[in-house]
Amino acid sequence: MRVADVHTHIFPDKIAQKASTAIGEFYNVDIHHTASVSVLTQAEAQADIEFFAACSAATCPEQVDHLNSFVAASVESTPNMIGFGSLFPGMDRWEPALEQLIALGIHGVKIHPDFQKVNIDEPKAVEMYRAIAKAGLPVLFHMGDNRYDFSAPERLTNLIRQVPDLTAIAAHFGGWQAWDRAAAHVLPENVYYDTSSSLMFLGKERALDLLDKMGPHRFLFGSDFPMWTPKEELQRFLQLGLDESTNKTILFGNFEKLFLK
Repeated sequence: MRVADVHTHIFPDKIAQKASTAIGEFYNVDIHHTASVSVLTQAEAQADIEFFAACSAATCPEQVDHLNSFVAASVESTPNMIGFGSLFPGMDRWEPALEQLIALGIHGVKIHPDFQKVNIDEPKAVEMYRAIAKAGLPVLFHMGDNRYDFSAPERLTNLIRQVPDLTAIAAHFGGWQAWDRAAAHVLPENVYYDTSSSLMFLGKERALDLLDKMGPHRFLFGSDFPMWTPKEELQRFLQLGLDESTNKTILFGNFEKLFLK
């Protein structure tokens, strides 16, 4: 079975361990892996995952250009890696930053509202999202956190109303710890979801119910490395017992449609 992982994190080697520890502290989780390109590549190989997408979200506008260059170089040196670059919603001079991202051949954009402390539907960022949509780049949004409102499902709904042609991937079943609210929002078919950092919290029955409500044909598999390894997240996903056709769609088909054609 072909498998692709749409949601992983990487950082330059000199800060990879520090950044991984900071992620763990932010979510109160012990992280046992370093989010470097080499460790990620080994982890994906251990799970027999064919393609994987890696991102590195800027926590301030000044980091954007550097991180995009890092992601592009990582993709260039790593077979079967897809790169998500970074933009900072509401930043000044987002136009040249987006132009650079496109010129580097990056495949999409990662937005982490809770790390960036900016609402998904920040009014100053709407024109940026329209330009991203026009460029045909998907945006992977971190979604949901019961401690914050930056990434609430309602905010993505509001953004999509304003930018209806934006291809979005709403991570964590559309909203970590906000799953019922995410499922209550009917979004257009160009909004997808990923499975990352959710299955262990939801349990089998609730995960299957949400998949049914939100549409399994709109999901992509994601591990959220270094939070968890691709191998353990894939095992959790396969334990759902979905039929072969649905597994193929979630584990590879939607990834192939978005990034490999």
